[in-house]
Amino acid sequence: MLGIKKLDRLIIKSYISPFIITFFVTTFILLLQFLWKYIDDLVGKGLDWNIVVELLFYASMGLLEMSLPLAILAASIFVYGNLAENNELIAMKSAGISLPRMMRPLIFVNIVIASFAFVYSNNVLPYSNLRLWSLMFDVRRQRPEVNIKEGVFFDGIEKIRIKTEKKNPQTNMMYSIMIYDHRSDNGNTNVTIADSALMQVTPNEQFLMLTLYNGIRYDDLFDNTNPRETREKRPFRQQKFSKQEVLFALDPTEFNRTNLELFRHNARMQNMTQLVTTLDSIKKNKVVSNDKAFQHFFTYNVFKSLNTRSEKTSPISIDSLFENMSEVQKIQAFSRAKNFARSAESYLTTAVDDIVDQNIEFNKHKIELHKKFTLAFSCFIMFFVGAPFGAIVRKGGLGVPIIFSFIFFLVYYIISMIGEKGVKSAEMNAVVGMWFATFIVFIIGVYFTFLATKDRIITSPKQLVENLKKYRISKIIKRVTQSYSQKKHC
Repeated sequence: MLGIKKLDRLIIKSYISPFIITFFVTTFILLLQFLWKYIDDLVGKGLDWNIVVELLFYASMGLLEMSLPLAILAASIFVYGNLAENNELIAMKSAGISLPRMMRPLIFVNIVIASFAFVYSNNVLPYSNLRLWSLMFDVRRQRPEVNIKEGVFFDGIEKIRIKTEKKNPQTNMMYSIMIYDHRSDNGNTNVTIADSALMQVTPNEQFLMLTLYNGIRYDDLFDNTNPRETREKRPFRQQKFSKQEVLFALDPTEFNRTNLELFRHNARMQNMTQLVTTLDSIKKNKVVSNDKAFQHFFTYNVFKSLNTRSEKTSPISIDSLFENMSEVQKIQAFSRAKNFARSAESYLTTAVDDIVDQNIEFNKHKIELHKKFTLAFSCFIMFFVGAPFGAIVRKGGLGVPIIFSFIFFLVYYIISMIGEKGVKSAEMNAVVGMWFATFIVFIIGVYFTFLATKDRIITSPKQLVENLKKYRISKIIKRVTQSYSQKKHC
């Protein structure tokens, strides 16, 4: 009789609740980590609440590729750990129901989830990344005065350059500050140096007010009747102050949106079809540009002398020609040869750097192409790790499942990042780097499923070492016995 049986309904019902709870809790934790990472770009920008909500919404959509496999792993351990802890697994096995039969309903559920993950990563995730990072770009441009960083000249205010050695974000105090005022369009003719400054925005948010303490202002004086005067002869004015307030006009605080088409070339913002097309274009452009670069190199550097001679010119003996030169001509020849060699080296270095950049861009697109599949496979395989592990440890609740899930997923994520970085730097093949972590999870899932099906426990590291020692000893004894028996027969 077709239909969902009571056992299947019971297992699916007990799986859905922890899956949903773990999914949203994990997404919330990852979202807090996102906020902590980009809090400096968001605070003090005067953003409307709808902009912040939109930013958090697209950020949470991008976090699904991490929270979904983790939720599947935790919920699987929770369900089968509870069944084992309450002796329900034993009762089912006594009734002739095997563990694979108990896993069957959730296998179909996770096939549906994995299919959804593939569709999501191919269609929804590129769009959410496009909206998220274009919005982050606009947010970072909004109210740039809060982005003054230590030890770097800040150019977010038109025709003003500000540099500070130390900054206190809590009090908005800056120390050892230097300001170049280029509003007069006369170069570096107006310089202000101060021990400290308090940075504030006026209530109407139209001006940035700096209250400078204990400083000096240098101002070059121009003679308007003599515009060609030299800088060395120009007088300047020096003004010392203990406190001075300076106002700088800010751009309008209206939030402007950037055209989304400017970001579509990024690999993270393309679907599978677009990635395949882009990879093909990069491959063709790389071949064409590299051929042109090296053809130019050999034509104008290696075979330059051949291009300058006519076809009827007889061969020239370089050694005899050099010996007939005077000392001055020899020095000039050496100098020109060095310049040609340096020019060739510089050109070749630039060409090689371009090849490296092209390979990095090519590998980034290959990484994103493989990610469309690794997310779906990781969602499906995580179930085969969590379900048998819960049946083996026989611990339910939210304690053991959450702890093991975070530890296991952290290891999986670290291995994935190592493989991704290896592919990006061309140290690994794309297939090996992107699928290595998934392959390890697959082996672990097969091992756990085998142990749970045979009602075995996970071998401790100490016991595993002892078993290996016994195996080696027994193998050595067997070899000695075989060699002894062969000698005896001889």
